[in-house]
Amino acid sequence: MKLPRNRRVDNPPPMRLMARDLEILSAVHDFRIVRGNQLQALFFGSQSTASYRLSRLYQHGFLDRHFLPTLGGIASSPALYTLGKRGVDVLRRTLDGDPKDIRKPPDHRELSPLFLEHLLQINDFRVAVTVAARRLDYTLEKWLDDFQLKANYDRVIIEAPNRRRREVSLIPDGYFVLRAPQGRACFFLEMDRGTMTRGRFRDKVLAYQAYIASGQYEKRYGTRSLRVLTVTSGPKRLENLKAEAEEARGGRVFWFTTSDLVCSDTVLTGAIWEVSGNTETDTLIPHARG
Repeated sequence: MKLPRNRRVDNPPPMRLMARDLEILSAVHDFRIVRGNQLQALFFGSQSTASYRLSRLYQHGFLDRHFLPTLGGIASSPALYTLGKRGVDVLRRTLDGDPKDIRKPPDHRELSPLFLEHLLQINDFRVAVTVAARRLDYTLEKWLDDFQLKANYDRVIIEAPNRRRREVSLIPDGYFVLRAPQGRACFFLEMDRGTMTRGRFRDKVLAYQAYIASGQYEKRYGTRSLRVLTVTSGPKRLENLKAEAEEARGGRVFWFTTSDLVCSDTVLTGAIWEVSGNTETDTLIPHARG
């Protein structure tokens, strides 16, 4: 039975929630808005299997589907998934912790094209890290998204070139912690869309420097380990942002790559990262010595 993509039928084919379905619902909750191909990368071996199961979860109200306007209409628009009402109810019953911790699905403002583009880019990176860590038998100990970081953020004092001091907020696009045989590594993520001026990016670099130097970072996160990862749109933009970090004497804390180079095969162990102050590319996690 072929089911419609954009509406629920009155009597969908029967289904029983399985353990993987609960993992899917939890991931959609954590990622907030997810493309079908992102869920496929996380949970399924083939597109056909992913389409079949996600269709069942949608038809039974565990997931909601959304489609962006395209010239070809709904048939050519990738499906975006958020938690459906039944999915929210299931997580409230089954997840550890307070049921109040279940976040409400995104509202119409958060489904706007500008917001979606940024969030889906962040989620592409998160999926790549998650799949890579699983394949390499690393542990992704923590991932805090911008929604969580905005809820309780720190402020720091930076000094501009004219020596004027001012307070700025520090809200990365993500924070995550990886444990590998080589050790534990902690990262802030900045997903650059090319809309920020170079001056504003330099302020970000100064803010991170002040955050580390003040001890606020170590106090909040309980570690000194930190690299700030900036994923940007192309080589020229990367060159400009890296130059700003170097002029601000950012040091090896600041790492850069372009979004087209990021995938599960490269994000952790591929030499796709350029480091402030260095001319050669590097890997986030060095290869373990045998």
